[in-house]
Amino acid sequence: MSIGCLGAIDYQPSCAMFSKSSYAKGNPIEMPRLQIQPVLQTPLRARLDLRGFVGERIRNNVTQWLLPAPQANPAMLQMLRDRDRLPRRDLVPWAGEFAGKYLTSAVMALRMTRDQSLSDVVARFARDLISTQAPDGYLGPAPEAERLTGKTLAGDWLWDIWGHYHCMLGLMLWHLDTGDPAALAACTKAADLICRRFLDSGTGEKVSSARAEEMNMAIAHGLCLLYEVTGETRYLRMAQSVEKEWETPPAGDYVRAALAGLEFYQTPKPRWESLHDIQAIAELYLISGDAWHKQAFEHIWWSIARGDRHNTGGFSSGEAAVGNPYDPRAIETCCTVAWIALSIDMLRLTGDSLVADEIELATFNGILGAQHPSGRWCTYNTPMNGVRKASAHEIVFQSREGSPELNCCSVNGPRGLGMISEWAVMLGDAGLCLNYYGPGDLSADLPSGNQVTFTQNTRYPADGLIEITVRLTFPERFKLQLRVPAWSEDTRLAVKDEELYGVVAGRYHVLEREWRDGDEIRLWLDMSPHTWVGEREAANKTSFYHGPLLLAYDRQFNEIDPADIPTLTARNMRNMQPITAEGDLQPWVLFSVPCEGASDLFLCDFASAGAAGTPYQTWLPTAGFRPTTFSREQPVWCASLDA
Repeated sequence: MSIGCLGAIDYQPSCAMFSKSSYAKGNPIEMPRLQIQPVLQTPLRARLDLRGFVGERIRNNVTQWLLPAPQANPAMLQMLRDRDRLPRRDLVPWAGEFAGKYLTSAVMALRMTRDQSLSDVVARFARDLISTQAPDGYLGPAPEAERLTGKTLAGDWLWDIWGHYHCMLGLMLWHLDTGDPAALAACTKAADLICRRFLDSGTGEKVSSARAEEMNMAIAHGLCLLYEVTGETRYLRMAQSVEKEWETPPAGDYVRAALAGLEFYQTPKPRWESLHDIQAIAELYLISGDAWHKQAFEHIWWSIARGDRHNTGGFSSGEAAVGNPYDPRAIETCCTVAWIALSIDMLRLTGDSLVADEIELATFNGILGAQHPSGRWCTYNTPMNGVRKASAHEIVFQSREGSPELNCCSVNGPRGLGMISEWAVMLGDAGLCLNYYGPGDLSADLPSGNQVTFTQNTRYPADGLIEITVRLTFPERFKLQLRVPAWSEDTRLAVKDEELYGVVAGRYHVLEREWRDGDEIRLWLDMSPHTWVGEREAANKTSFYHGPLLLAYDRQFNEIDPADIPTLTARNMRNMQPITAEGDLQPWVLFSVPCEGASDLFLCDFASAGAAGTPYQTWLPTAGFRPTTFSREQPVWCASLDA
């Protein structure tokens, strides 16, 4: 497909999802280079038109950030052009990631908006990024004497290989979405350079010699993906070489530590960047079929879900796993983006609907909460209690001449919304799997070539009724898996006005039938309030949820100040009522909670909390609630009000 086709885009999924041959033929996804086929896959050509609250946030982010960012921050690319010029630019160690993270976010946004202006900007940006590549394949900002070494002449350490990982990822996505051969060629040139340096040179030099191990060794993930696209075995051997290096201190030893039963926070490298290394473990399992890769990957995912995923769905405390979801330190936007990317891989490998619940939780709360409603800026830290600060303010030390708005989170945050394109609708066993609920149209092709569109007429998650009209080119029998969230204890389902039974919370409900154009599905999810009772730093406090939405006190909507929030009971919350807000910053939902002897308390969705610069809280003082125990066998933090 030529770049000029993007006005009516048929996008391709991430490079791990299909082979080049299937891309060329337009056939169902086949992955001949993999020993194990994923349980769920992003369809070869999926089309999303999201409306409502999420759709507006996506469009605002495109118009207010993704479109103007390259022109407003020209040093994003100019720093690569200037690498051998004097005087030297003063760069942060991870400066090489900015262009790749921006490109990844922009390509994913383009999949959902089909915005022609964004298409033009992304095409130009990809072309200009490729033009900065050195003849030997180098694609970073370091001068020739310092490339890939990790150390500058001044003695500082660069995350140079990490920057290549992100540039390769963005260019691979662009190639797979458009067929641009120059983008794939740039990826292979960069990978060839890394292989010559660390695999073929005979010097014994290792990627770990560049230090910043969890960052630079994430290149293994990019190399696995590139192998899946090209079939070049050197890239796989290089990734396997990095996997072997993990075992040598001070690297992460991810696989052996997981197989030994260590929690992720107990491993040598529990920082968030390691999640991209761990993504390589998932790909190595699919490529090799070795069961221990899957065992290690799943252990790490469950460890994070159990001990480091916060009530917002966000991951990390002070940029690392610490084994405490109540830890009040910074929940960095990049960390939550990496957690969602890891979770999408977990969903692909396992087909477990509980993982899709986690992705929805993180997207609707942590990611949307990190983005200002205007789309103009995102946060670095999106705390459970506190205020929202623009990343350009809180981590302004990353800004430089020509890139006043650039930092790790500003270029990466939009990817969190863009990744909806990877999990909203997926191919499963002989049919389709619907994970995303919300107003809009979600289309995908069945293996037969039959195009299926799910048109959702709903206010979800404001309320629980989801009306789905199935549109398809011709009648066909196939399985449709509907996600039933674990928090929906009393779910109802009807197809063509016939009510169905046996719907179980926390599982996919499989509908296998001959589908015809215009068939209607009605799904009623149980939106009763549910709770997460706090411990440790959140002792004697509780978080409340409306479906997947975390509720928050925001001073903007309350006469009560934060220090005067009354102690809440189950009786208060059972009498909670939805109301309509006034003003320009309209929340997704707003509820009035009657409180004895005090003014009503108003709770909004976390995605809207703090948008006016006001303090907010998600851990609220309560009495009479008992903590629940999270385990792999009972993987739900939340319980009903009466639990």
